[in-house]
Amino acid sequence: MKDLLLEPIDTKIQDIMNSDVISVDADIDQEEVARIIKQYDLTHVPVVNGQHKLIGRITNDDIIDVIEEEASEDISLMAGVLDQEIAEESALKISRARLPWLLLGLFGGLISAIVINHFHGSLEKILALSFFIPVIMAMGGNTGTQAATVVIRGLATGDISIVHTGKRLLTELWVALINGILCGILLGLVVAFWLSDPKLGLGVGVSLITVILFSGSFGAFVPFLLRKFNIDPALAAGPFITTSNDILGLLIYLSIITRFLMV
Repeated sequence: MKDLLLEPIDTKIQDIMNSDVISVDADIDQEEVARIIKQYDLTHVPVVNGQHKLIGRITNDDIIDVIEEEASEDISLMAGVLDQEIAEESALKISRARLPWLLLGLFGGLISAIVINHFHGSLEKILALSFFIPVIMAMGGNTGTQAATVVIRGLATGDISIVHTGKRLLTELWVALINGILCGILLGLVVAFWLSDPKLGLGVGVSLITVILFSGSFGAFVPFLLRKFNIDPALAAGPFITTSNDILGLLIYLSIITRFLMV
């Protein structure tokens, strides 16, 4: 408006207009529009068709509604439920939506039982090894969920880009390594003093470091992988990552501790 008023009357519009306009296509996902508005700090964004002709606009009021809707959807998916369940009254429909995730957890639990059975010789030799299984599984699951949550949120807000996958994975790898070493040393010392067996304490400590390192990397990688295949990354943050980390964490723990017993 200032340019229109201050420029000479014979000035052509093409000489003062802003040709570098941020716009969005009519077929773009609403979550991507929210990311663009946040990235460029816009109060509104034009909507254009395939020929780049203006067909409407989206205001920041609209985006607030979108952000609330997407956040609600992501939280629901991370819990393994559907957002529509909040208003749904049919027990059968709610059960059908949740059952696949519960079956995934059940299947993962059975695989964990098979892993434990495979290492029953080590567990029979030192019963105390079974005391630390819940600790190892919980630490692995929590680490994976933390990494996945950060990546999912970053992908949703645009703070993390899929083209920077390697950089983010490296960051999560360092975080997992630092946390793993600190927690591994602490748990190893507790086991060594509790059971009066320094070698066993070292084995448990090394196992926890390895499990946390793997879980952090895995939790950060899965959302990128799902986004690559155009799958909502929020689907990976719940039972899938937790169950996978439980199985693989248990396998890592029992494999390493069995090696220490053989030495």
